Amino acid sequence: MNPLRFTRRNLLRGSLAATAAFPLLESRRVDGQSAASPTRLVVFTTPNGTRNALYWPTGSDTNFTLPMITAPLEPFKQKLTFLKGIQLNDALQNGMLGGNLGSEHARGTGGMLTGRPLNAGKDFVSFGNTTSGWGSGESIDQYLVDRLAPPTTFASFQIGVHVRDTQVRARVAYRASNQPIPPREDPKDVFSALFAGSMGSTTGTPPDDAALQRLWAQRKSVFDLTTAETARLMGIVSATDRAKLQAYQDSMRDVEQRLTSMQSGNVPSTTCTPPALVDVDLTVDDQYVQAGQLQMDLAAAALACDQTRILTFQWSYSESEHLFQFLNGIQGNHHAISHDFSSSGVNYDAYNAIQTWYAKQFAYFLGKLDSIPEGDGSVLDHSLVLWATEIGESTSHDLGTMPYVFAGGAGGKIRTGRLLDWTKSPQDNNQMLVSIAHAMGADDLMSFGDPSGKTGPLPDLT
Repeated sequence: MNPLRFTRRNLLRGSLAATAAFPLLESRRVDGQSAASPTRLVVFTTPNGTRNALYWPTGSDTNFTLPMITAPLEPFKQKLTFLKGIQLNDALQNGMLGGNLGSEHARGTGGMLTGRPLNAGKDFVSFGNTTSGWGSGESIDQYLVDRLAPPTTFASFQIGVHVRDTQVRARVAYRASNQPIPPREDPKDVFSALFAGSMGSTTGTPPDDAALQRLWAQRKSVFDLTTAETARLMGIVSATDRAKLQAYQDSMRDVEQRLTSMQSGNVPSTTCTPPALVDVDLTVDDQYVQAGQLQMDLAAAALACDQTRILTFQWSYSESEHLFQFLNGIQGNHHAISHDFSSSGVNYDAYNAIQTWYAKQFAYFLGKLDSIPEGDGSVLDHSLVLWATEIGESTSHDLGTMPYVFAGGAGGKIRTGRLLDWTKSPQDNNQMLVSIAHAMGADDLMSFGDPSGKTGPLPDLT
């Protein structure tokens, strides 16, 4: 019997869900698996555009300086690729401000991963009283699901933090025209789906309270059931795999302890989520920080454990009116602040602080992925992470210079540590989507999205 197989006894004791969630180990790949680490795609979205002068680096291709908003990404500078000069295609531009198929926020959201305009309709009325229907095509993540058929528990996974909204401005993933995929917003639902076996659901419907109570009662600690199995593996796998197992165990133990503290009402330690997050009230803005960190931890674990290789992560929704009192007492909602034309003053400073805070969240997530060793690098090194927002310069609803950044090199398929600047000859977001497909292995794709967009991949990425 292969010593790297899980024992039948432990599987029958109920630990199947946990052992199935173990990281993809180099030692386990000898059983017919490729030695190459899998390539993963993550789309990480934040709302309400940016301030170009404080977002884009200055300098040359490989020697550049990060300004205020992107400064938190400094530790990962050599693993980033800034994509300056990407515009939405003509169909998505749609007359810019005042277009008749959704606001710029809605078009930038619905077209971000589809490269297509929104459908006509009056289902949604957005900023400027413009109307639209849903997005009009499949998103690149779902194209890759169909094309690559990843051998994971979840072909793709959608996570959100206080998304709240159910309109077009709150959906980036589409199975097809008029078929948006909602993100999961409750960390308990995400945890149950990913790491609680049959209690999970791929339908987006969270288990009811009674089911969760049974889950916590039956599986007081998912990890206690696999302690012996983990110890056995630790003794026979390589040093690289031991480090990966330890990182996995530490990460998931931390998440599980925080969730069980919330469930039991125990007073948590200083590193735990407060008991007030028992039900993760999506209407309480001050819980944004705690809910977001839990969701990022779970997303990183899902990728490291090979539960999914294609994941979208949404903070709030486009045109987000989230409140940030927890951030230096900022007054006013994010959307209103983002469109204040002042060149200085309270709202100017508040917007800068909010966007910098989002960059810190992105840095936190990258740190989680980069801390998990894999092959000759980390999970981040073998991933392609797109950080995007739905418009460019916030005060002008710009769709001509989209704030897009790649993190991770997709296993060496993208040269990182670079500032690529196409502002003198703008590229279309369609080309970025083609480049994503190439990085994931679908390298014969030459066009994606609306025919008004340019074809082929972005130049100079590889």
